[in-house]
Amino acid sequence: MLEESFLKTNFLGRDGFRWWIGQVAPDEAQGAQNDGGGWGNRFKVRILGYHPYSTVELPNEDLPWAQVLLSPSDGSGAANRGKTVRLSPSDTVFGFFLDGDNAQIPVITGVFGRTSSVPSSTFVSPFVPFTGYTGKIKNDGKNIIRNESNEQNSQSQKSPKSVSPQDAKRLSTNGQAPDKGERSAYNAIGDKIVAATASGTSTITKIKVEIENFVNKIRSITDKVTSAVGKAKKWIDAEIGKITAKIQKVTSGLVNDMVKNLYTAMEPIINQGLKLLYRTVYALVLAATGSSIIAHKAGVAAQAAMIEPVKKIADALPCIANSIIGGIGDTIKGILSSVADNITNFVSCIGDQVVAGLMNHIIGGITKFIQPLLGAIDKILMGFSPLNFLRSTAEAIIGLASSLSCEQVAPEYNSPTNEWVIGKGPSDNTGVPINEILEAANKADSLAADIINAGQDLSDLAGSLGVFDFMNPSVSIPGFTSQLGKCYAGPPQLGGCGGTKVKIFGGFGSGGTANAIIGAIKAVADGGRGITGSVIGVDLVNGGGGYTFPPFVEIVDECKRGYGAVARSEIDYNTGQITNIYIVSEGEGYTVSNDQDDYIDDAPIIVDPGIGYDSKNDTVTDSNGNDYTIETDEDGGITRLNRADGDIKFNSITELVDYDINTTTGFGARIKPKFKVRPTGTQGRVKQVIDCIE
Repeated sequence: MLEESFLKTNFLGRDGFRWWIGQVAPDEAQGAQNDGGGWGNRFKVRILGYHPYSTVELPNEDLPWAQVLLSPSDGSGAANRGKTVRLSPSDTVFGFFLDGDNAQIPVITGVFGRTSSVPSSTFVSPFVPFTGYTGKIKNDGKNIIRNESNEQNSQSQKSPKSVSPQDAKRLSTNGQAPDKGERSAYNAIGDKIVAATASGTSTITKIKVEIENFVNKIRSITDKVTSAVGKAKKWIDAEIGKITAKIQKVTSGLVNDMVKNLYTAMEPIINQGLKLLYRTVYALVLAATGSSIIAHKAGVAAQAAMIEPVKKIADALPCIANSIIGGIGDTIKGILSSVADNITNFVSCIGDQVVAGLMNHIIGGITKFIQPLLGAIDKILMGFSPLNFLRSTAEAIIGLASSLSCEQVAPEYNSPTNEWVIGKGPSDNTGVPINEILEAANKADSLAADIINAGQDLSDLAGSLGVFDFMNPSVSIPGFTSQLGKCYAGPPQLGGCGGTKVKIFGGFGSGGTANAIIGAIKAVADGGRGITGSVIGVDLVNGGGGYTFPPFVEIVDECKRGYGAVARSEIDYNTGQITNIYIVSEGEGYTVSNDQDDYIDDAPIIVDPGIGYDSKNDTVTDSNGNDYTIETDEDGGITRLNRADGDIKFNSITELVDYDINTTTGFGARIKPKFKVRPTGTQGRVKQVIDCIE
């Protein structure tokens, strides 16, 4: 009998098919193939049953190359049609030999998905699983969880959430190990951006927003600056430097405004003083000489003597502004370090106090530089004090009064749509309490002066910063109060945070009010501090008026737990009233008010009528089990839903209500529920309707 080898043709498909299972070798064994110097799609593979378990007998570098057989949907590369092969070191691959029993030309046809049971340590020995990460493909676990499994369960290759880094951190600590918790899809989610505006308070708003963004970033990394070590400390130091530069740049506008406003206020006073000086000298000389000519010359000479001192002040103003701007950086750095060390949760009053602290620094700097120059013109200032002026009113800070004519309208302090939250949308801007900020600055300055006059030590960076709440470690302790007020900046307390609110703004209207309806309620594993749920609906309490386009709707959990809820509004363009607010995304984790009413589904709302529906044959069923017939327009768009006769259910709403449209012809319609508080005495279900004849 002829030996079998004599019958071989070495032609695939005519000789025996030999399949194999193997492991992709470590990155170091792949040579130039993974460094951009290789060709084709190939990997060195150690094959079970063919290759030894020892790298001494067969080093990884000497393993055969295995070509990857691509799927037709991947493309060969022709006409730029191709996809990258996604194999990694340690992957278990499946294939066959092109040369049959010779087993020298392996081809990879597939890869086995990794499970959570596969270890992710570094290479130890052949056929022992190891990590797919290399020096070229790294993962520090910061943005993507170090999870190398690809299986059908909720923990496999968990995708980052569209939440802020601090929310991701909070969710990760809720029963999950930090290395297996949530990750934010983008580090800037939750940060605010202030749009350009003509409002005189825009500078102050930008400073407050920068402080808020800074606090949020720090909280997502560490609890306190002083507790940060290693990379975290370097990151925080770099962040402080970056935010300092931003605030310093923004503050330059505030400094220039204050210097400009000061000189603008001094100009008419100097002019009046010069006139008064002339009249005073003229009268004295005339009384002494009896000559009006001599008296006039004396008056003019007295005025001329003031020209040079006044010019020195005017020339010094740009230098004053530049000196203050250049020297304010250290103060800002000190403020940011104190804020990061003491503030657990950003609150608006902290932002106000930071601005007040910067104001005190600027006012002190302006006064320090300009005061020596005022002695020469003291006789024409008529008692005017730059310090008193700058501490007097908001107009001295932002200069509104001097910039308005009789026909101009003052810009609104609470422009409602000039703040945008990344990843969420427009934010309700409640305005800048400039007079309250100035009052806090003056009070802090007065308190600091009292401490110094009493001979006590003041932990201070510049002027009166030491008395501000952001310098006090106790500011994050519940119940905190100070001489500047109640500016508690610790974790929100359930009893006082206000729960979930619906804010309506924009659209050029006003008066719209609504309440959030929370469903899918569950207990909070957060020290027993209440219950949370998803926002399944909105109870429109008042439609307001004057709206020319649908206003923005912002859902805010004042306890800072909930995230992800999105709502939209609709208006009647004839009356300018809000007619409905519906939920686009219900989110989760929103704090439930203790007095939430019992809500029922009042009537479906047609958000989009769609097209092609049949009023005779098509029906709608909601998730509460109610059936509806439909009315349509000439294009087949749904215009109205009518409850079908029979068992009408008025169940309490606990979940988001969905509507299924039973149709074979229509498409595009969107239906949302409209809620109302259950009237007193309303039963849960109508079993039978009986008409009684009198």
